[in-house]
Amino acid sequence: MSLIPERYADYETTCTIGVVNFTSVRGDKAATLDKIEANIREAGTQGIDILVFPEEALVGLGGCSACRQGAEHCDYHHELAETVPGPSTERIAALCAEYDLYVSVGMVERDPDDPEILYNAAAFVGPDGIQGTYRKVHLGSLPWVTEGVTFSNGTEVPVFETRFGPVGLQICYDFWFNPELTRILCAKGARIILNSCGTFAGPGKLDYMTQTTCVRAQENLAYVASSNHVGGEDVGTSSYAAGNVDGGRAADMLGHSTIAGPAFPRFSRVLAQAGGDGEEIVAATVSFEQLHRWEPIFPWRDWRATHQQGVSQLIADEFAKLAE
Repeated sequence: MSLIPERYADYETTCTIGVVNFTSVRGDKAATLDKIEANIREAGTQGIDILVFPEEALVGLGGCSACRQGAEHCDYHHELAETVPGPSTERIAALCAEYDLYVSVGMVERDPDDPEILYNAAAFVGPDGIQGTYRKVHLGSLPWVTEGVTFSNGTEVPVFETRFGPVGLQICYDFWFNPELTRILCAKGARIILNSCGTFAGPGKLDYMTQTTCVRAQENLAYVASSNHVGGEDVGTSSYAAGNVDGGRAADMLGHSTIAGPAFPRFSRVLAQAGGDGEEIVAATVSFEQLHRWEPIFPWRDWRATHQQGVSQLIADEFAKLAE
């Protein structure tokens, strides 16, 4: 007898998820989009169903002098920004339709109602077209990054419908340091979480990236995919440490894009992981029958909908107090 809950009964029971170790051509959206297309075609040829690119993959990570100085308008980022739908996401949508897959790709999104507002966003596109964007909620600040100056923070935590069930998107800080958002997405039904990130190498970073991806998967009973930049420009040191905010990121992006998930009775394990020395796609085929084998042990979604509703209210109340 299947352990898949009735609410998920109409979805497909297996899914092949792919993550891209990716290096953008910083500031050259046309060249980078060509690389994105090549990866989508490769993924489609391999039979991948859902493909994840890193944070700001379409434009490349990095700040600029205007943002560093707190300017209200930045020509560099505004020239790279697009609305969604827009030329890049429409091109990706055509590829998704051709290969019958879903793609999450990091980009700079221009607000459709106010062109002066930009977001650090991930667009979600499927075989049936462009579904929308997730906009990064937790934005880093100076002196390390300029995104808190460049972008406005997101105000929604959406889930996107697929033939594999609801999917949640997150971006870097939102995932690594703020577990509440993953929990909310999974409480809203997501069983797949796609994390687009821009993570540097550093002491303990690989262990942290791997372990956090595994922990988010286990504590929420979901499959989690973290896609990261790899390599970068050979500038010798951090672009910010060198004062070179208009240059690309240093050649020390961690890579090691990771897919993880629980497999009863084993707690969460790494299902696939890229290396740290080059661009590549790695993939894992996951089973929702296997995922829901945990259901009799830890049916937390059902608990929160029944006898633990009061716990959810308590948590909401405590956060509301902190926001006062």
